[in-house]
Amino acid sequence: MFRRIGLVFVSLLMVGGCGGNENAGPTFPAGTSEAMSETHALLLEASYGGIPLKSVKEIDAYESRFPKAVAAIKSGEVKIIWGKTIKDNSPSPEIIAFEKLAESGEGWAIKDDGKLHKVTSSEVTKLPKGK
Repeated sequence: MFRRIGLVFVSLLMVGGCGGNENAGPTFPAGTSEAMSETHALLLEASYGGIPLKSVKEIDAYESRFPKAVAAIKSGEVKIIWGKTIKDNSPSPEIIAFEKLAESGEGWAIKDDGKLHKVTSSEVTKLPKGK
């Protein structure tokens, strides 16, 4: 019986594959910049590593893995709400990073639920001012 189940499983894998995709990863909405997608990855790594980033000085450790994110944060193209992290199942998602474009119109933001959202200047002006 176990042999039959094993054969069926192997057959299914051979026909359908294991579902793996070398390019698999989070999918981002159309129009999301590389800087924002890297910032998302940087914040995920810091959050799940238990490290809430408290200042721009702390992002240097991530530069080799996320060079576009670090450059965008340092230049002000992407703004971080320091001390905030991505949380699983955030009941009321709050912005933890956003594109500078959002300050004067519309842009992308990363919320603490780990998702990218399109936001407007009215949402961004309510955020705490950075240090």
